Amino acid sequence: MIDLMSLVQQILQSTPTIYFWYIAIGVVIILVNDLTFIPLALIHDRLLGRYPKPEVSPLVTVLVPAHNEQENIDSLLRTLFEQTYENMEIIVINDGSTDHTREILEPYALQGRIRVLNLGPPNVGKHAALNAGIKLAKGEILLVVDADGLLERDAVANMLVPFRDPNVMSVSGNIRVANPVNLLTRCQSLEYIRDINIPRRAFDLLNIALVVPGPLGAFRRSVLLNIGQYDPDTVTEDFDVTVKVQKARDSTKIASRNITNAVAYTQAPQTLRDLVRQRKRWYGGMAQTYAKHHRHRMWRGSGSYSMIGVPYLFYTLFIIPPLELIMTGITIIGLALDPLGIMAAYIVFCAMETLTSILAVALDRADWRLVLLSPLYVIGYRQLLDLVRVYAYVEAIRGRLSWGRAQRIGQTSIKARSVLSVPATAPSARFPR
Repeated sequence: MIDLMSLVQQILQSTPTIYFWYIAIGVVIILVNDLTFIPLALIHDRLLGRYPKPEVSPLVTVLVPAHNEQENIDSLLRTLFEQTYENMEIIVINDGSTDHTREILEPYALQGRIRVLNLGPPNVGKHAALNAGIKLAKGEILLVVDADGLLERDAVANMLVPFRDPNVMSVSGNIRVANPVNLLTRCQSLEYIRDINIPRRAFDLLNIALVVPGPLGAFRRSVLLNIGQYDPDTVTEDFDVTVKVQKARDSTKIASRNITNAVAYTQAPQTLRDLVRQRKRWYGGMAQTYAKHHRHRMWRGSGSYSMIGVPYLFYTLFIIPPLELIMTGITIIGLALDPLGIMAAYIVFCAMETLTSILAVALDRADWRLVLLSPLYVIGYRQLLDLVRVYAYVEAIRGRLSWGRAQRIGQTSIKARSVLSVPATAPSARFPR
């Protein structure tokens, strides 16, 4: 049996080209994952004002599914009450909460500021809660918001701008982390900016929406009714409904627009256990959605989404993680055999990741201190996510995915609290009573 260490040592000593290929593979991964999208995102930023302001103000129904959200629901409602857009109704679907969520909602319902739909207990699930809310909705536009989120004051108004084009079927908002209070949540904050918002900007130029996010996404009501609304057979209902919208569009329709000036803040997991639980659902649910749709107009027949969006998702979800884990293994072995060569490669990768972070933070106008976390995208945080992906896929194959949730601790960030511009008792005359 050939000794693995001896084999690797022979390869490393046999030719210097091993470093060339090692660095080349890493550079390709970084280019495809990160730097490729920066120029397109810059173009998108320049074109952000291409949508004229709407001449009419259609009724917007804000749907808020909530299950045991006593720590956050009041803060979200306060940001909704202070929106600059006036013509909207708010429906909170209390999905079998066993805490004080219902008691918090009742005063607002009695004042006529919101409509409350109480389901269960037990809870019926987010997909069913949203479908129940859709049945009650009166608005032409349906805006879906997570109960643990916060919205900037002009978020709803900015989300509506693309809908002036009758061919736009849905709109994605810009999601940021509300609680960058420790190293783990700060890494997630940088991840949202680099790996989610930047690609979203770039794909918007191609009329592609990878995922209309649960924390802030909008749909034409007619579109959701036509595609059958939300399904119970995956644990990532936002990705599933996005794929359904993409597949349903014809050549004249634009499945989604990605709006970067409509900002929602979401609570990120603050412990490793909660992060693994969340990402297990994310990645495993995306694998479920692929299995559900891959034979039905997902890989062909949906225009640029089939030709570019689906291959990109497949590549980043299923190809990149194993490659990165293999490179990590080579790095660990290489450190024992030739630490100087590996350190040289590490410096190259760190420089590229830092450049990516600088451009992404500047484009999203985020906290510059996040750039200091860039080396963790070479060794550390990225490998953690890759391991969780592999674990999630195994659990998806075994049929062991469920709607795990992080511990609810309330919005703790100074940035998140700054979104709340008025006290909870302030009147809101703009809303029907």
